[in-house]
Amino acid sequence: MKILVVDDIGYARHFHARLLQKQGHSAISAGSGAEALQMLQTDHSIDVVLTDLGMGDMDGIELYQQTQRLERMNDQGPVPPPLFVLMTALHPGKNAQPRDIERIRIAKEVGFADVLFKPIEGDQLIAALEGVKRGGKRTVDTGALIQQVHSIVSALLGAGTADDFNSFLDGIEPSLIKVRDAALTAATV
Repeated sequence: MKILVVDDIGYARHFHARLLQKQGHSAISAGSGAEALQMLQTDHSIDVVLTDLGMGDMDGIELYQQTQRLERMNDQGPVPPPLFVLMTALHPGKNAQPRDIERIRIAKEVGFADVLFKPIEGDQLIAALEGVKRGGKRTVDTGALIQQVHSIVSALLGAGTADDFNSFLDGIEPSLIKVRDAALTAATV
C-alpha cells in the first residue's frame, strides 16, 4: 500500500514513515494539511492517509473532509478517496479535554477507518493497516483498552494491596474467557 503520513511534527512524521517502510509499505509524507491536499490532488496512487489530529493549518478531520471532495481520476476512471487513519496524542481519560474527545468521536463518525493513540507501537499500526486492507474498521481499539487496563493495574499495584489486585483478576478472568470464546466462535463461522 502507498501511505501518506501527515504530521506537522517532523520527528513524528519521519518515525511513522520509517515504521511503515519497514513493514514493506511505500510511505511518503507531508508537513501540513495543505501540503497533503496538494499531494492527494496529483498522486492518485495513495491508498491510505495516516494523519495527525491537531495540526497548525487544518486538523486531520478537515483534511479528511476536503479530501472527500477531490476529484481523483486515472486512465480507468474515477479513483475513490484514500482511507484515513487518525493518530493523536490526546488520550481519553488522560490528557484530553471534553472538546478533544468530541473531535475524536467526530472523526470516527465521519469515516476514519481507525483512531490510534500516540505513541503508536508498530503492532498497533500494523493491526490498523490490516483492517484497512480488509476494507473495514477495527471494531475495537485494542491499544486504548490495553492502556486502560495498564492504568487500572498500576493503580491497584500502587495502592500496595495484593488482595485488591487479586480481586480484580478474579473478576475480570470470566469476562475475558467469554470474550475470547465469542471471538473464536465468530472466527470459525
